[in-house]
Amino acid sequence: MNNQFTWLHIGLGSFHRAHQAWYLHRLIASGDKRWHIAAGNIRNDAEQVVQALAAQGGRYVLETVSPEGEREYEEITSIQKLLPWQAGLQPLINEGANPQTKVIAFTVTEGGYYLNTRHQLETSNPDLQADLQGECKTIYGTLARILEKRMADDAGPLTLLNCDNVRHNGERFHDGMVEFLQLTGKQAVIDWMAANTTCPNTHGGPHHPASGGRSAGSHQGANRD
Repeated sequence: MNNQFTWLHIGLGSFHRAHQAWYLHRLIASGDKRWHIAAGNIRNDAEQVVQALAAQGGRYVLETVSPEGEREYEEITSIQKLLPWQAGLQPLINEGANPQTKVIAFTVTEGGYYLNTRHQLETSNPDLQADLQGECKTIYGTLARILEKRMADDAGPLTLLNCDNVRHNGERFHDGMVEFLQLTGKQAVIDWMAANTTCPNTHGGPHHPASGGRSAGSHQGANRD
């Protein structure tokens, strides 16, 4: 039986590299080598970072700064698979549908959920309209494709983890996802999602500086408490 598990992260930005990837790195360093991170993006505007990390085998150096100005540097090795961006997002979809993938986490910013003040989908948004027609420009269209494939392949349950700093973020995402699937007439996927996924609420950490002009191999992280 395969006891290797994948944590797929969608939205390979500074927050993920400074926080989640660090925690998974520490888990691996503690001796639990069952987990690794695969990561990619819905949009191609950060493809340069993905390619740079891929060239380094996913490794990079995280800099942390204490309130006293003390700096520490640590090589992070938990990101072990970089998913290249392609139109249609097939590498991302295939990884998400892999039975080995047990968590799909995502950071797409608050605006990436396309919710109005009533916490309903802004269906007039062009990207959301495109996804309602079958494209993958938003988290909803992307995860709809992943969930459909997992259902068809009997790939098993997973956790869908909203990591953006949105109040009740797991609930907000869940409701938006269900509404999206309803609008596309995919009741079977809604039923499968209800039986096979969890969408817990999480709390995002404070903002932190990005790497700026540095290479992907030298990432400036959050301040230490």
